[in-house]
Amino acid sequence: MSAWTILSAIVAPAGFWIGYLYYKDRVKPEPFTTVALAYLLGIGSGYVGLKAYDLAEWLGASADPYGLAETHKGSFLVYCIGVIGVVEELAKFLPFFFVCVRLKAFDEAIDGFVYASAVALGFASYENLLHIGTMQGPELYGRAFASPLTHTIFSSIWGYACAQARSRAQPLLCPALFGLLVAALFHGLYDFLVMAAHPLLRPIPATTILVAWLWRIRAMDRCNRETAARLVPGPSAKS
Repeated sequence: MSAWTILSAIVAPAGFWIGYLYYKDRVKPEPFTTVALAYLLGIGSGYVGLKAYDLAEWLGASADPYGLAETHKGSFLVYCIGVIGVVEELAKFLPFFFVCVRLKAFDEAIDGFVYASAVALGFASYENLLHIGTMQGPELYGRAFASPLTHTIFSSIWGYACAQARSRAQPLLCPALFGLLVAALFHGLYDFLVMAAHPLLRPIPATTILVAWLWRIRAMDRCNRETAARLVPGPSAKS
């Protein structure tokens, strides 16, 4: 494993997407130290998620889930939602909920996107590190940039739910759990469509990610306008 491979397949994608987060969070940007903390927590959540798959197998989940994609698509769909979606979203959600949401810097609606995305980027970096030895060329670099994108979109669901509850001074638990369940369902369906759906259905996941990405852009811009209006009373700043 060369230093160049690590730099181009892990560091560069993470740096690119973190830079994008700061571009979007430009009205009241988060301290770099807290974003870095969230990213490191995400790397740790990647390790925890991997171990959770071992636990799921011990509890009775299939030891060969990808074999189900060819032989029992219904069972594979259940696995994608009930294991992949739940395990990976829960692994990312826990450090966000128990650490990031409690940070003093978590004080505006867009922070739900920023910190959830930073955790997701760390998770994706850990995944990419594991795939360096099994992929190469365009496949490796395509995954290196696409995986962080999809993970941040899934995580944005529960990140946004928590931020909205916090901004309205509402209890976090119910919105957080609802967002987590929606993200796990979305994540599981996406993986199923990518790996096991009929070829005619393959464009659906890419289209869904595009729609979710556009929603995320609009929601982050709206959060920026709300923050700008709060900081400078009067007409909201142009986003």
